Amino acid sequence: MKRLSDRRILVVGASSGIGRATAGVLAGEGARLAVAARRVERLEQVAQEVAGGAVVVPCDVRDPEACAAAVAQAVRGLGGLDALVYVTGIAPFRPLVEADAEVWRSALEVNVIGASLVTRAALPHLAESRGRALYVSSIAALDHPPRRGLSLYVTSKAALDKLVALWQVEHPEVSFTRVSVGDTGSTEMGAGWDAERGGELIREWNAKGFMFGRAMRPESVGRHLADLLAGEEAVPVSIVVPRSGRD
Repeated sequence: MKRLSDRRILVVGASSGIGRATAGVLAGEGARLAVAARRVERLEQVAQEVAGGAVVVPCDVRDPEACAAAVAQAVRGLGGLDALVYVTGIAPFRPLVEADAEVWRSALEVNVIGASLVTRAALPHLAESRGRALYVSSIAALDHPPRRGLSLYVTSKAALDKLVALWQVEHPEVSFTRVSVGDTGSTEMGAGWDAERGGELIREWNAKGFMFGRAMRPESVGRHLADLLAGEEAVPVSIVVPRSGRD
């Protein structure tokens, strides 16, 4: 029997990067999936690619009604919910002096508020199944000093870390886990970045040792999330980073 056989899991942010890779890994472990994101056409591709298919759920996490509807649709399609995996995130590339209210609002709505809205909707179902909720955060929120250029991302991920801990305090019947992930390739984190400025800062981060000399593959993160879901232990915080040095 596969480790996650018949486990009913909703993956939010499954249209690309870590979320898409995680959906493939969980399905391969036997999970029954609902995949959620804004880009439905990509979700339909994911559903065709993963073992056993998936329930396709449109969801813009900035919209409270969409979050509630997405969870309801996932529960109807799966017959309940055993786990939530929240991968959705954006990384605005702005110095603080250039960040207006709209940019701040977008970062917080996607990285923090959306996570809480989805969790609120999923909570009764997770409580019924004594389930689990995993949230992909970033080691960038732990770096000291913080990485220059990622101020909004770092601030929002630090807020997400506290949010997950507070959900656990208020609802011990569900196992909440914050997963701080190291630099990962083949994602859309840098979408919209100015190529020249982004390249300069990535070289700076690498020189300061933030990037461990390489980047992980999204599938590596997906396997780590599967391990957490399959384990019997409650894990409040987990950190996964690239292996340093040469492969």
